[in-house]
Order: sequence, then structure tokens, then C-alpha cells
Amino acid sequence: MVYEILILTLDAGFGHRRAAQAVEAALQSAHGDRVSTQISNPLEDPDAPELIRMIESGYDGMVVQDPTLYQIAYTATDAPIVVQLMHGATSSILNRTLTNWVRRMQPDLILTTHPVYTAAKVNRQAPVDVVITDLTGVHSIWFHEDADLTFTPTEAVYQQALELGLRKERVYVSGIPVHPKFAALKARDRAEIRRELGWERDMTTALVVGSSRSRQTANIARMLDRSGLGLQVAAVAGGDPLITADLQQTEWTGVVHTYGMVDNMAEMMRAADFIICKAGGLIVSESLASGLPLILYEALPGQEVGNVRYVVENGAGTWSPGALGALTTAYTWCSDDQSELRRRREAAERIGHPRAAFDIADRVMQQLNDSDERHNTA
Repeated sequence: MVYEILILTLDAGFGHRRAAQAVEAALQSAHGDRVSTQISNPLEDPDAPELIRMIESGYDGMVVQDPTLYQIAYTATDAPIVVQLMHGATSSILNRTLTNWVRRMQPDLILTTHPVYTAAKVNRQAPVDVVITDLTGVHSIWFHEDADLTFTPTEAVYQQALELGLRKERVYVSGIPVHPKFAALKARDRAEIRRELGWERDMTTALVVGSSRSRQTANIARMLDRSGLGLQVAAVAGGDPLITADLQQTEWTGVVHTYGMVDNMAEMMRAADFIICKAGGLIVSESLASGLPLILYEALPGQEVGNVRYVVENGAGTWSPGALGALTTAYTWCSDDQSELRRRREAAERIGHPRAAFDIADRVMQQLNDSDERHNTA
């Protein structure tokens, strides 16, 4: 029997879709002969409620232009009674759209990597599983008692789920899913990957990653280039045209590689010695899965503050706001014998979950098999 699995996501930010893609890749890699998967964003449906579509399309603008307002909204809505109201409203608003999607696709299981779908009730018999994509102190809207399984990134979020009333047997600590190639690359030699990328093999390498929501990439790369630390720098604009132009127009004095949008971030992370980035849930999880220490220079108020706290408390990185903060930490890590950098790498290796997507895929398949056995026994 081939199981049909529908993976729901949202394109407010990059991380939710990347988590969906990671689970899909793991399902296909480990169980490809028994599953058919489809990743969908129901808000792309022309019949989807305009209100929800506006929230998705305006997300990037809000978090960049008015992060204080975002923080107020995030905090104000993270209370049990408010979340209950939000669940009810979301269920009512999205019910028609989701019911139509499920009726068309007839999935055996629905998995979501965004909380907007956790509460939407549909006329279905298929189980609904939730994959949480932030590391600690996550918003309560992620948790819903009707979810068949909830996959949490950390023990702290597991405990949060239980405190909010989810049943213990329905909650699993998995880590945030990253693409299976992160696990495969763990066995590869760092210097060899650098050679394939066209990088210098024997230089300490800093990976600087930005996006349309985090535009300090070029400034940080310039500071590192002129720091005297003798670093090799790889700077990724994340597809943002302003950052890309800034990187291309800079006259570099040392070894600097610049990129717009890339599709080989796993290889870059494996090849680098440390990363400087914003505290998004997926890029943090991918870095940890690569054993890559993090210098976090920017964090979105709300969920990303929790990501910073998780990294710092576990010794896998630092909170170093702004370009100057990032440079200061780079000096500390790269001075003398780099013992501090090695210590950070060991911590990142310890808390990373390169096989999280496989663990989720295996548990989902077990869930489907158990359901079939119960049905056949009945």
C-alpha cells in the first residue's frame, strides 16, 4: 500500500517550507516505495480567505519595518484564553479551504509545519501531525489538543506541550527537521568540500548569511575582510537584491566569496568554521546539525529570542548584536589557538539533530502502520 501524505506549510519566512521539504525528503529517502507526498500552501488557493492571505504576504514587511509592533502582537496573543479564541477563529476561517483541499487530495495523513493549520477542523479521518519549527519558548498557538502527534524541537518545548494539556503519548522530542543531506555530509572532510566549492582549503572560514529581513551581511563581511584575522569569508545574500548588489560592488582585500541565492547551504555549512546569521529557527537548526558554532547578530522579537537563548545556554554560540558585536566575537573565537571556537563547535555537535527529519518520517510511518493494524483487527 502507498500512503498519501499531505504536508501543509506557509510562506511567511523561509523556515516553514524548508522544514516541510526536509520531512518530505526523509520520507522519500527512507520510505519512498510506500509513500507519495505533496507539499502545499492552501493560502495559494484563490478561494482562501483574503484576511489570512494578507497576513502571510505582509509578514516580512511587518517584522522588518515595525518589529516592536510585531513583538507586542506576539506577546499579547501568547496567552491561553487568546490562543483558544485564535484557534476558534482560524478553524472557522480556514475550514472551507482546507476541507476542499483534503477532499481533492484524499490524504492518509496530514502534517503541518505552520501553526495556522493546527486548529483548522476538516471533515476527515486522516490524522493531523504538527512539526514545531522554533527551539524554545514557542508561541502557544502551536499546541492543539486535537493534534494526533506533535513533534517538538527540544525537551523544554516538550514540557511546554504537556503543561498546555497535550497528552504525553502524543508528543515527541525530535529536533527541528533539516534536509537529509545535512546528515550525509557529516562524514565528509571539510577541506575536500571547500575544494569543491572553490574555497581555500586551509583558511579559517566564516559563513555570513542574510536575507530580506536581515540586511547587515555586507557590513559584517567588510568588517571581517578588514579585520586582520586572516579569515576566508563566504557571504550569502539570501536572494535579496540590495544585499547582492552591495556585495558585488565592494572591493575586497582578502579572500571573500559572495553569493545571491544558493541551493547548497548544507555544503557551505559543513565547509565553514562558524556562521554569522539571524536567529531563525531553521538556519539555527541547520547550523547545529552541521556542528557549526553560531554568532547571532539579530533576532526577531518573540520566537527568535527563544532560539538565541537555546544556543547561548547550551554553549553553541553567542548573542552578538549588530556588525560590531559580530566582529568582536569573531576576534575572541579566532585569537590565539582558537580553543574557544573548538569548544563552541563541540557544543553545537552535542545539541544538533541532523537526523530529525528521519526520526519524524519513521514515527509517521509507524503511526500509519499502527492505524492499519487496528483497522484490520477490527
